[in-house]
Amino acid sequence: MSELSIQQILSSRFRTSQVADKYTVALMEGLGLSSKANVARLCIGRSLAGGPLSDDGVDAKGLEIPASSLFRQEEDIGAWIGMVVTHARIYDTTPVDTMDAFRAAVRGHWHRGAHLLMEDWRSYDENFDKFLEMLINRRAELPNIAPKNKGKIENTPTTPEKPQDGSTQLCKALADIGVTAEVKGFSHGPRITRYRVFLSDVNHLPKLQKGLERLSLVLGLQGAVPTVTPGDEAKLVFLDIPRSRTTWETVNFNVLQEWTSSVPTDPDQLLVLPGVDALGNPYPLNLASSNTPHLLVGGATGQGKSVCLHALTLSLMMRHTPATMRLALIDPKQVEFAVYERSKYLWGDNVALGIGPAGERLHSLVSEMDQRYDIFRKIGVFNLVEARAKGVTLPFVVAFIEELADLVIQDRDLESQIVRLAQLARAAGIHLVLATQRPDAKTFSGLIRSNIPAAIALKVQKSSESSIILGEVGAERLLGEGDMLVKAGGTLTRLHGIYVGRKDIEGVLGSR
Repeated sequence: MSELSIQQILSSRFRTSQVADKYTVALMEGLGLSSKANVARLCIGRSLAGGPLSDDGVDAKGLEIPASSLFRQEEDIGAWIGMVVTHARIYDTTPVDTMDAFRAAVRGHWHRGAHLLMEDWRSYDENFDKFLEMLINRRAELPNIAPKNKGKIENTPTTPEKPQDGSTQLCKALADIGVTAEVKGFSHGPRITRYRVFLSDVNHLPKLQKGLERLSLVLGLQGAVPTVTPGDEAKLVFLDIPRSRTTWETVNFNVLQEWTSSVPTDPDQLLVLPGVDALGNPYPLNLASSNTPHLLVGGATGQGKSVCLHALTLSLMMRHTPATMRLALIDPKQVEFAVYERSKYLWGDNVALGIGPAGERLHSLVSEMDQRYDIFRKIGVFNLVEARAKGVTLPFVVAFIEELADLVIQDRDLESQIVRLAQLARAAGIHLVLATQRPDAKTFSGLIRSNIPAAIALKVQKSSESSIILGEVGAERLLGEGDMLVKAGGTLTRLHGIYVGRKDIEGVLGSR
């Protein structure tokens, strides 16, 4: 039975972490708000729109705010309590039924929301007007009326509508932009329908390529832009048409499980599955290959970057033992990787949370690389696979660095360590996965980008950000929610990411 009461909450005081408290003050000054409580409510609301909170032991070193300021009594304090409690019920976290649990939940949401809002603020170059427009647009995308749901709250996805054949409409739309074509067939994927389009006059291909935005307008795609790629026959192209959200199919975690069980395990490969292609076929990457020795993952806030990272880490854990692969998890924000804190796969025995531990972990990885090369020279081999063949038992180490931009901004000296690992660590069996929500030229030097040959771009806000991640535009036109472009070996492929929930992570961790 719940021990919470409105009066008890209103007579209490709340605080967030020390780092989030600093972010709150910075946002208060940048946005011209009169108190930290105003920012704190924005932060908590921002976090409540996300998934489960991480069990990362968020510190409580920020300054206190009385509940009467944080949840002003004239406002609907019951709504705030209901949202915090309901969020915990939906995501099966610790029940929020005591004051201690409620304080911890508020602290966790405030902590996470402050980081997310600060990322939003920085991504808009601290421009008040652009930031405010983003908040308004984000609010406008929410449903006006919540669906009524009596009884127990279930986190169950709705059944998607069956996609329809739009061949006739497509031919008419192509004619409207001056392209004469015939549809030879189609296939429905999770979010896109691929049409096999025959061009009787190949001179219409440039017109089609240049007219994709006009085609989007004629088809009523609401800003989503079709893509065209070479077909499998002469004069034939594939035209991928994004569908309405009501027809989208979620790529669930069982896709990753089925793929893992169907592909033979090889301890000398680092196969990961970020998602499926436009038609729903699994699209694995091998981090131990020359095409993808290191990987950059970028995308705007809320577009699926964190879920993608979890899919990559679980892919590795499900195909390796701790003897053949270890994870070096570096999380300056102290948000995403805390759930792995007790995993047997951790290199260094813990997650490097915060800037100081992150720097120490990077230095340790460089030392590990140097030590491995000393071993290789002594036994006359050039890489980890050859060393294993001679009986040396060393695991791969895959280093995940969450929010590289924060790390580089706060400690510029660490950039040289990252570059050195990117240049030299592959043969030593050490591979990097660098992630960021703010790809820009200031934080991603030419040295880093030139030594990270593979990339995953989720939806970004600007074409310039797509260019930094992929070396070309396109990610700004993605659909969001896990829609991504993958560049490996110079080839660009569109994928839909695998959805990984908290239960999926805990299930894998509990079995290994």
